[in-house]
Formats: sequence, structure tokens, C-alpha cells
Amino acid sequence: MTEISKTARTLRNVTEPIAAGVYFAPEAQEGYQALGLNYFESYFCSRGACLGAAPWSVVCAAFGAFKPSAVEQAVTAGWQKTTPEALLAAREHGATAQLGRLLGEIANPADVSRATEILYSMTDGVDPSGRALYAGLSILDRPTSTFGALWHAADLVREHRGDGHIAAWIPHVDSTEITVMTELAWGIPARTYVFTRGWDEDDVDAAYARLTDRGLISDGALTSAGTELRDHIERTTDGSTRAVIDRLGDRAEELFGLLDSWSDAIVSGGGYPASPKNLRVKG
Repeated sequence: MTEISKTARTLRNVTEPIAAGVYFAPEAQEGYQALGLNYFESYFCSRGACLGAAPWSVVCAAFGAFKPSAVEQAVTAGWQKTTPEALLAAREHGATAQLGRLLGEIANPADVSRATEILYSMTDGVDPSGRALYAGLSILDRPTSTFGALWHAADLVREHRGDGHIAAWIPHVDSTEITVMTELAWGIPARTYVFTRGWDEDDVDAAYARLTDRGLISDGALTSAGTELRDHIERTTDGSTRAVIDRLGDRAEELFGLLDSWSDAIVSGGGYPASPKNLRVKG
């Protein structure tokens, strides 16, 4: 593994629970429910609110890997009930409240401010071209609270990588296929995670058939060719974060030392399902 991949994946591991814990925060769900949204409506519309009240097709393109009809239903219904401004406020409040609940007693405010400073410096001035969600997040006002700013800074880093990940896989596989391959590469139970993207049994069966015909899957497992392709996608994703990693410079050890225990605390406190450090992808 190259040095950029090592650094990029450690950065992913320590920022993911901080940034994406908002999707599991009860405080956020309470805010969305108060606006009349169900879980799926709130997920798509709250995450996509940085793009404004974008139509479902734009959200589908920006997120990647989701079944278009599921996105259409959720986004169309969601924007009939609320506004991007209301959802952005509820999202920030929910993320901030969960981090305060889980980290308030263990994270020194000065350390949080330092980690936030480093994270923001890693995305300041980074070209948003081709990165829809990162671009949308980058022009939002920065939260004024300590934990809100930490969350937003981590979310910028997360979505920058996420945009690069979509660009890395679309030349090789489609939206169902990447999720099937990811299940197998991560070592999580097959036919579980893929259904959270809106795909049904027929969709998944067809994806397995296509991947089998291409020699990427055999007997429900990745072949050597499939493993190499999935690793290539991950390495390409790592490379897409070079501008962010270059800005981190010699502060990596300091940043990772600050974020690692907080990310573990979020996972152990139920704020995120599992530690990304346990992913099996090697690259």
C-alpha cells in the first residue's frame, strides 16, 4: 500500500464516525420527524440539502449507489414537506447534540478546536470541480459551536472522499454492482448492506449474474480479478484525496492521535454502527 493510501484510509477511519454519526443520531431524527419526514425522506433530503432543493435525479447522481426509484420517491416527498434551510438546521443540531452527548466528558475543548482547525485547513481552497456534495458543503456557513464545527469539518473531508469514490467506480461497475462487491470486500454478510441502498432481490440477483459473467464473482465470493478490481477502486479513491492529504502534511500523527479515541467512543456509544478500522479492504 502506498503512503497516500495509508494516510487516506486512516483519515477515513477516524473521520467517518464523527461525520456520518449524524445519520444514526436520535437527536437528528427527532428534528426531522418534527418537520414531518420519515427516515428515508430525511436521509436523502438532509444530506442533499447542501445542494438546495435539488430534484431527485441530481440527488441520485450526487449520492451514487442508490436505486433511482427509491431516491425519487423519498426526495420528491421530502421537498413537499420542508425546506433545505430547515433540514440543514436540524442536521447541524442533531450532529452537534450527539457529539456533545458522546464526547462531552472525554474531549478537551482545546483539543477539539485544534482538530477542527487542522481538518478545515485540509479542505480550504480545494477545487470543488466534479465533487457535488463537497462543493455544496464547502459554501455553507461554518457552525459556531465547538462540536458543530468539528462535525462540519469532518463532513467536508468525508464527502470529498465520497465524491472521489463515485468517480473511481463508475468506469468499471454500476450502482448495484459496486455495493455487492463492497459487501464481499468488507467481509460483511452478503445481501444485507445492498438492500439499504433501495435495491431488491431481483436487482441483486441480476448484479450477481453480471459480475459472475465478467469473472469478478464465483460461488458468492470475489474472484482474484474481482478482488483486484475492488482494490483498484479503493486505491483510486485514495489518490483522489491527494489535495486534502497534501494539506495535512506533517500534522497527520497529531490529528489522528486526537480523533482516534473520539471515533472509538462514538462507535462504542452507539453513535455509529461499526469502526471503519475493521474493514477488510487492503488495496
